Order: sequence, then structure tokens, then C-alpha cells
Amino acid sequence: MTQAPPSTVRARVRRVRYEPEPGAPTAGPPLPAGPMPPTAGPDGVHEFAEVYHDLARILRIALEVLDHRRPLLQLDGHFAAAPLRCWRVATMRRRPRTPAELRRMRMCIPRPGVAEVAVAADVDGRVRALAARFERAHTGWRCTDVRLG
Repeated sequence: MTQAPPSTVRARVRRVRYEPEPGAPTAGPPLPAGPMPPTAGPDGVHEFAEVYHDLARILRIALEVLDHRRPLLQLDGHFAAAPLRCWRVATMRRRPRTPAELRRMRMCIPRPGVAEVAVAADVDGRVRALAARFERAHTGWRCTDVRLG
């Protein structure tokens, strides 16, 4: 078996616009006087944490409703009509053996006023996936879609 000779193509390096010309000083532009303006720092992080805790609380209530530890009416202010019907059906079909538990929650905010959540929940000794979409309403966060896998 014979091997092909190694490629004789040489890589070409092209100068990118931000690179200095040969022999030019490498110092960047002068820094502005005074402190830098704040970016999405602590306030954005604080707001994200608040939303995360609010949604985790709502989902814990939903899991307690699923376990028949709370009445379904406690989700009225937090769920829209369609996801509330889905959750009612899931609650009626379930005969709880062990309490459902929120294990891990991941959240993203695709645009202001909307949050999407993926949860790993321990339901009857099995790990189940729960996905939900929340939208900010006048009274707080409201679930507009929910799926329990």
C-alpha cells in the first residue's frame, strides 16, 4: 500500500484590519479619563437571580399540586388556562408514591419579559424532564406552556 505524498499547499497568513502595520507602535488607543461606564453587571445579575427564584417557587408549587399536597387552585394566578388544563390532567392521572422534588433547573431569557425553563425533577423515584415557558404579566410571572416528559 502506498501513501500519498504530504500536501504541498502552504498556508497563507493574511493581515487582519486590527493588526498594526510592520514597524508601527503596538500601543492601543488612549484610555478614556475617569471610570468606565457600567455594563450589564450587578443589576442584570441581580434581576436574573430574582427571576430564577420566582420561577423556581412557582414550579415547586406546581410539583406539590402534582403530588396532591396542594389544591390546583393555587396555580390559578401563576398558570394560563391551557397549561393549567394540562397540569390538571397530569395531576388526575398520577397516584403519588413519593413526593416530587425539583432537582436541577436551567433558565434562559430569550427576550425581555419571557423566560424558558428546563427542569430535572424526581417524580416517584424517576427523573423526569419538565419544560415551561413563562411570560411577565402585571401580577408577576405567568406560565404559558408546560410539558412534563
